Amino acid sequence: MKEIAIIGAGGRMGSWFTKYFVNNKNFRIKVYDTNMYSIAKQLKVKIEIDFNKCIKDSDIVILCIPLRMIPQMIHKCSLIMKRNSVLIDISSIKSKSFVSLSKIQNSISPICIHPMFGPGASQTTRLKILFIPVKNYNKELQFVRQLFQNFEILPIENAIKHDHIMAVVLGLNHYMNIIFADIISSHKYKDLEFYSGNTFRIQCILSESILNDDIDLLNSLFIENPFIKKEIKNFHKKFLKYYQMVNDKDDEKLEKKLKNVKSSIEEYHDLNSSYVKMYKFIDLLCKNKN
Repeated sequence: MKEIAIIGAGGRMGSWFTKYFVNNKNFRIKVYDTNMYSIAKQLKVKIEIDFNKCIKDSDIVILCIPLRMIPQMIHKCSLIMKRNSVLIDISSIKSKSFVSLSKIQNSISPICIHPMFGPGASQTTRLKILFIPVKNYNKELQFVRQLFQNFEILPIENAIKHDHIMAVVLGLNHYMNIIFADIISSHKYKDLEFYSGNTFRIQCILSESILNDDIDLLNSLFIENPFIKKEIKNFHKKFLKYYQMVNDKDDEKLEKKLKNVKSSIEEYHDLNSSYVKMYKFIDLLCKNKN
């Protein structure tokens, strides 16, 4: 039976992976965190108080720690781990961690993945994991598929492409929603919520759920991704153009712009279908509320 060590098991994603692997009878689980009191005591796992002991005899080591600590931790673990073991990085930005993984000795297999879900995700649904090959594409992909058999594994060519994509789907998305939350927080929130329609309600749920993320993670998405500045700069450039049209009351120019945006999105998505999905989501919210 293989042994998995989860480093940072007291954190939110560390706790999620601990619970996930506890239910897998093919592994023995042991966990470590610098804050031992943060580890869920109700789980039947071995809690190690010595980092080196936790690492050196493990077959698989999963790093669930703050992004800024990942590169040095990869190096530290690689010096302790046994031959033919596997070191897994799950961080959301790969530019630095990928370089560190690529430098570890050949006797240890590097695995570079990014779970596209948060710690609140249900373990009964089919979740998405991004896979970035480090040294041996086929070997690493096969391992990831075996370890996460019920997940949708999506390969990405390299760490640069991964971070380019994450600059938009995580960085820009979070950036806009946090600004939205900041603006509405200066209003009478209860009045806004009471008199709002469906789109505002959904936007609030999204921004509030993003604010539920660890501050350290949010910080990393904006600071550590080398491509986020370009996306944010483009956002503000477009923002100023829209502001100018509104300020000038240039309804013709604004109408033309809105039509162009609608047309561009319609090339990839059925807008009517999205509208229907929104109301299905609202119906589900109402049922859960009742």
